[in-house]
Amino acid sequence: MRKFPMVIVVTASAAAAVVFAGCVTRTTTSESSIAPAALVTALGGAYTNAAQYQAAPAALKVAPSVAGEWLDSQHAQFVRVDAPKIGSHVLYLEWRSGSKTGPVSRQRIWSFRTDASGATRMDFFAFVDGAPWVGQAATPNAFQNLTLDKLRGYGDTCALMFVPDAKSKDKGIVGSISGKECSITAASGRRMAIDARIDLLPDGSVQYRESGQLEDGRFAFRVPPTEPYRFVRMP
Repeated sequence: MRKFPMVIVVTASAAAAVVFAGCVTRTTTSESSIAPAALVTALGGAYTNAAQYQAAPAALKVAPSVAGEWLDSQHAQFVRVDAPKIGSHVLYLEWRSGSKTGPVSRQRIWSFRTDASGATRMDFFAFVDGAPWVGQAATPNAFQNLTLDKLRGYGDTCALMFVPDAKSKDKGIVGSISGKECSITAASGRRMAIDARIDLLPDGSVQYRESGQLEDGRFAFRVPPTEPYRFVRMP
């Protein structure tokens, strides 16, 4: 099973209309915020980057590596689950390489919340051992007893903030965190800075990207390195 660490850019589908139609609110900060429940609704669904992969040059269709340039094909599910011991607005991510029946390449928990300033944040977690939850997204109460000791969190300083994208012509929504703010010690024991970004666009697509940079300047991972994953919602 090939596992990746995590970078983020996301775009939602028609369901994203929930976010763009009245769910943006002013906070006590200078930014606007988006209701956590609306983000979970907008992101939920199955996605593929097959069109992006098919259009990519042959030079990128190589095995993923830390130093090289590459792009692979991913089928991604973002499913709202009831995980009360984690949070009130939780998504379970299960990605598979190549197709919806391919090997699992990524499992994550995304938990959305409103912080003390009124801004919407997303805490993301990797599984210590995700095997018991593979294929369980649609199983009732499968995540009911999921606890933090089963997950590896990135910490409060690495929680992404979601705001309307002021630079987007499509009036999208972006969630991001910078390596200047977010630094973690990975399971390998290495210290690294994390850059991550999620963009939600009204057209129903999702872009996703994340990277980790070691203290000596080398990358520990880039997912993906050349361009963000561009996910299109499946029917």
